[in-house]
Parts: sequence; structure tokens; C-alpha cells
Amino acid sequence: MNEDRSVFDLPTRIPDETWTYGGDPDQVADLFGKPAPHPLVLIHGGYWRPPWDRTSLRPLAGALADAGYMVVSLEYRRIPGNPDAMVEDIANALNALAAEEVTLIGHSAGGHLALWAAANIAKVKRVIALAPVSDLQMTQDLDLDNGAARDFLGCAASERPDLDPMKLSYPNTEIITIQGDQDIRVPVEMNRRFSQQHPKVKYLEYSGIGHFEVIDPTKSIVLRVIQADEV
Repeated sequence: MNEDRSVFDLPTRIPDETWTYGGDPDQVADLFGKPAPHPLVLIHGGYWRPPWDRTSLRPLAGALADAGYMVVSLEYRRIPGNPDAMVEDIANALNALAAEEVTLIGHSAGGHLALWAAANIAKVKRVIALAPVSDLQMTQDLDLDNGAARDFLGCAASERPDLDPMKLSYPNTEIITIQGDQDIRVPVEMNRRFSQQHPKVKYLEYSGIGHFEVIDPTKSIVLRVIQADEV
């Protein structure tokens, strides 16, 4: 199956500002658009590995800002075997934001982190999870991305149920999961199972869409979901 990676060839927009929320070079965020009381916070993916960073979401960030939203694109430390550093950065950044409520938009492993935040950070009121890694045990069992789960956790998935979205609860957060049925990086079965485990999750599956197309602003998937959800 061919994988559409054309989103990475799209023009990118330079951030309006870069915000620092900690002392590490990766404890920063790119800001796009005018300040707003309820920003959209983007969390990038890459199976928690160091080579992938927030620049992968710049086309989407720019498109959302052009549509009138304030966008905060988070960076976070990606230290193999130290998952607590990653979730600590997400928590610290969100708690430091001058906003009472936020909507998180997370892609792939960033979707995993967004789902973790939904269960742990009070100001997260809505999550739009784009092909999220929503089941750490399944990620390990299928050896997705050549051992990504074990590399991320530094242990077996069964030892960290506190980080596994399948085992978390979301009583006060609206969650929308978007999944393409042609995804070869996060199996469609994973997020079908996640929505069955959490019946309050709104699950949207798109035919003919792969892993990276869900972050492609030319497909308009995310913007349509956001605007429809505001009505």
C-alpha cells in the first residue's frame, strides 16, 4: 500500500512567536494567530522518537490560524525510555498557558499524549485525536514502528497502565477520534477498539485516507470537524 506523504511538501508558515515554558531547548511552543481565550493546542507525533518535531504540523497550524484560531504547537522532550518527561512537559505547558480551557489536536503519538492529558489535565475540555496511538498494549503486541512502545516506555506496556488510553477514563472531556481506513502506521482496528472501550468517544472513520492525510490541511478534515462541533 502506498503512503501519501504530500503534506510534507506543502508550504509552511513561520510562527508568529515562540513561547518558552521550561529550561530545556525542547520545552517551547510555536504560536500562530491572534491571542484567544480558548486556543487550539497541537501535539505532533512520530512514535515519541527524537527525529520528529513540531515542524511536521506547521502546514496544519498555519491553516487553522488562517481560519481565525489561535494555535499553540507544542514541542516536548522526546527521550526514549523516559515517558514521564514527555507527559510532564505536556502537563507543564498546558498548565502554564494563559487559558482556562483548551482544545487539544494530537496526531499519532501526539494523539496518545493528548488522550493522556484529557484524563489528567482539568483545563482540557476537548480532544481531536488524529490517528492516535490509543492502545499501548496493542502497539507493543504488533511491534508497531519497530518496537516503538517499548522504546517509549522503557518497559512492558503492562507496567504502565497509567499511560495507556485504553485504560484511562474521560468523564469530563469531549473526545473526537479521526481515523483513515488506509492507515499503515496506526491500524484502523486500534481506534475502532478504542471507541468501543470508551462509548462516549465520537469516532469518525474516513475511507481512502492514510496516516498523514489526516493532518493535511488541503483535505480540510480537521477544520470541518472543528467547525461542525462548534455549531
